[in-house]
Amino acid sequence: MSGLASTNVSKLLNSQNPIILPLGISNVYLIRCEGGYLQVDTGYETNYRGYKNLLSLVGVKLHEIRYLFLTHHHDDHAGFLNELTSETDLTIICHEKARSLLFIGENDKTSGGGYINGMIKILAGIKMRFDPSWTLTFPPFTLREKDILISADDDQLLRKIGIEGRILTTPGHCMDHIAIVLDNGDAFCGDAASSFLLPFGTRYATLFMTNMEDGYRSWQKMLDARAQVIYPSHGKAFSAEKLRQNMGKYKTKDLVRFF
Repeated sequence: MSGLASTNVSKLLNSQNPIILPLGISNVYLIRCEGGYLQVDTGYETNYRGYKNLLSLVGVKLHEIRYLFLTHHHDDHAGFLNELTSETDLTIICHEKARSLLFIGENDKTSGGGYINGMIKILAGIKMRFDPSWTLTFPPFTLREKDILISADDDQLLRKIGIEGRILTTPGHCMDHIAIVLDNGDAFCGDAASSFLLPFGTRYATLFMTNMEDGYRSWQKMLDARAQVIYPSHGKAFSAEKLRQNMGKYKTKDLVRFF
């Protein structure tokens, strides 16, 4: 293995649980479970080749991905579901509301929502102008009989597959959002929180939200579950104390409307 490749593997593994696979602006996480790994989310549809390359770098075989925990249905989280499920026999774990949203293949616009502040709206507008492929759509996906749908907080499912932790329903970013908090304090929050673009005033909220009050209730739920380290889909891991410090900084009425 070349020195560069060795360095990349070291950064990805870093003797830690989870394994972090950075796919552009999104993070995919691998958590050890019975017989292999539970993966948290996919990236965009175009990330699939890079994802497989990263799996190879960290020495994980595609067939070792036994479960896919889908935090929510958005394009940057469910993008390569079709490719992944066609190449490996995994089981998807997602919110029951994700079924119809995945089938449609488009980020939900029925619940309204807006950018966290005006600067973020400007940055998003620039991205849309120079990246016409950013359409908030993804290849539609039909859930299978074997996939597992979550409708409420669950403290047993993960333990049955060898992961000491719980699943929490965490709306605020969107209606079908769920997250994981492990007994050791590691929390995989999807887009329930974020450390992306902090210099632009996000205050650890995700760039787009449907309901800030629901979002902060989801933060409190993770804190009540004794989250210590937050692993977001966008940005680097951070202390859960940041959630406590930034609770309630924004209101739903103050969101800069997008839909």
